This record gives sequence, structure tokens and C-alpha cells, in this order.
Amino acid sequence: MNVLIVDDDMLMRNMLRSMVNHAGHQAYTANGSLQALELLAQNRIHMVLMDIEMPEMNGFELTELIRTQFSTWFPIIFLSGNNSDTYLEKGIDAGGDDYLTKPVSQTILSAKIKAMARIADIQKALDEANQRLAKLSSLDSLTQVANRRSLDAYLVNAWQTNSRQRGELSLLMIDIDYFKEYNDSYGHQVGDECLKQVASVLKSSINRATDGLFRYGGEEFTIILPFTPIDGARFKAREIFSKMAEAQIVHNHSSVDQYVTLSIGISCSSHSAIDEGELVSQADKALYHAKSQGRKCYKIYEG
Repeated sequence: MNVLIVDDDMLMRNMLRSMVNHAGHQAYTANGSLQALELLAQNRIHMVLMDIEMPEMNGFELTELIRTQFSTWFPIIFLSGNNSDTYLEKGIDAGGDDYLTKPVSQTILSAKIKAMARIADIQKALDEANQRLAKLSSLDSLTQVANRRSLDAYLVNAWQTNSRQRGELSLLMIDIDYFKEYNDSYGHQVGDECLKQVASVLKSSINRATDGLFRYGGEEFTIILPFTPIDGARFKAREIFSKMAEAQIVHNHSSVDQYVTLSIGISCSSHSAIDEGELVSQADKALYHAKSQGRKCYKIYEG
């Protein structure tokens, strides 16, 4: 474990560093708030031993600042010669996790570090579990691309960002042609595999970190292209068609091709949309136009 020792007394810092090292951990030392914040920003610190009585900023104030500035939780143990109940209460209120009275013995400090390390491990496991849960809640379980819930949040942010910076935001609404016939003919299990293959093709067409691919629902997908004019969206649609042709997903019950094909509706913020909701509506209308024109094509919303 990396343990940060914050104390304005050099002799105390050196003594605590020796004790931490003796317990088998890596010690970092800071003589006050400035050094402590710098070390926390530059290193992965797992625990802090915090002196209370320090000039400029005391340990309570520094702990409150740390809890505000750093989202990652790590235990903070206060060290003080004052063993009053008032100090203990203030330490907990400030965001501390334990309180030791100076002078501290090697045995007690080692035991406290071991106990806090177990708590830190539990917290880390909980954080990782929450992250996995958050990821699952934002992903479509079948295709493993972002789901409709993620789309709504992503689109709001993309619209606001492009509006502030006066960029163009393009959106592609994508539908698998004759997917009902595919499901009816090959069965839903094969239909699910088709959806996963199409999602993979679409994912391979995303080559910027700012672009987003989402499963809109059923056999529909959406691609959001921030800072992309209509010509860029048109190019992306052609690229997708090319990749789908290469994939050659057999569909003997399609009326337009022997392989699975797509219809795409395109909208762009430069074409009169007043908000992100209307942008989606315009792409949906363009998609309907593409399907009414025989499918296996893209259409741009013209207003």
C-alpha cells in the first residue's frame, strides 16, 4: 500500500515513515497541505496518516478539501496528541475514518493500517462492482453497443456541445431491411446473431472517439456524428453500405438482395432542427422515405 504521511514535524514524519516501511508499505511524506495535495494528484495513494495541528491549514480543513477534490475514496487516519472527544468528533465530521493519539506504537499503527487496508479492499471491490453495473445498465445486452438510455444522455450533451461551438451535428437512423421476414424464416436465435453481426459492422465504422453507436430498439440503430456536416454523414452511410456488402449475411427472403441490407435516414443540425429531439424526428422521417423508396439506400432529410 502507498501511505501518505502529512505532518509539519520532520522528526515525526521520519518516525512514521520508518514505521510504515517496517510494516511492509511504501511511505510518502508531506510537510503540509500543498505537498500533500501535490502527492495525492501525482500518485496512487491508498491511505493517509494526517496530523491535526499544522500551520496554514490544519488536518481537519485539509481532510475536508481532500474529500472535495478527490472522488476516489481512501481511508484517512488522524494523528494527534489531543485525545479529547471533541477532536475525535471533529475528525469524523471532517471526513476522517479513524483517530490515533500520539505517540503511536509500531504494533498499533501496523494493526490500524491492516484493518484500513481490508476496508479499502472492500470499498474497491464495491466500486468495481458498481462500475460493472453502470456499464451493464448503459449497454444493450444482446449487441453490446450502447442502449437507448445512453443515447438520450449522449445526444443531449452532443447537441449542447455542438451548439456552443457552432459545429454541425449529424445523425444516422439505421434499420435492417426485411428483418421480420428474416426472423420468421430463420428463427429468433439466428435473428439475434444477425443483430450482433450488424452491430459489429456498424461498430467497425466508428473511427472517432466522439462518435456514438446505439441500439435504438428492435432492428434499429443510431449513429451520432458530432462536428460532422451532411457530406460527412453521407460518406459514413456509404462506408456502412460497403462494409455490409463485405459481411455477406445471407438473407434469402429479402426483396432487395440475397444478403442483409440496411436503410438509413440522415439528419443534420444545419437543416432547421431546433433541438436534439427534432433531429431524431427528422432522421426518422428520412429513414421512412428511404424505406418507401425501395430500401437498401439512404435518404437525407430535406425539410
